[in-house]
Amino acid sequence: MANLHATAFPADQAWDTNAFHDLLIQGSVLARGATDGESLIAMIVVQNAADQSEILTLATHPEHRRQNLASRMLISIEARLQAQGIVQLQLDVAEDNPGAIAFYKKYQFETDGRRPRYYKRLEGKRVDAILMSKRMARQAAT
Repeated sequence: MANLHATAFPADQAWDTNAFHDLLIQGSVLARGATDGESLIAMIVVQNAADQSEILTLATHPEHRRQNLASRMLISIEARLQAQGIVQLQLDVAEDNPGAIAFYKKYQFETDGRRPRYYKRLEGKRVDAILMSKRMARQAAT
């Protein structure tokens, strides 16, 4: 996971193995991934709290982008979260990542606010985090 994250994000934004380990040992964290048969090429990691969940990261290897992998990861995790009773999915995204913002808007995420100067870039520049969320329909009990 750390290798994919380092490939998908700039060096100042990549998470290391310890960060993923610390997340994955928590019972509230759920991860999904896709492989090319040998390597992890896409993943999504979310953390649940009560009836809400937050997307912590969504990454696709650069050589495998434009193959709908991120879309499939998001749709798959949303179905799983709905089955668990999650009614709201949240995330934050850097304002200097218009591709990610457009992606989430395509899947009906709405902008809720911002965290000023939340992300620090390698060159020291600070960038706002855009807060986004999506209400999900409750699934009927069977």
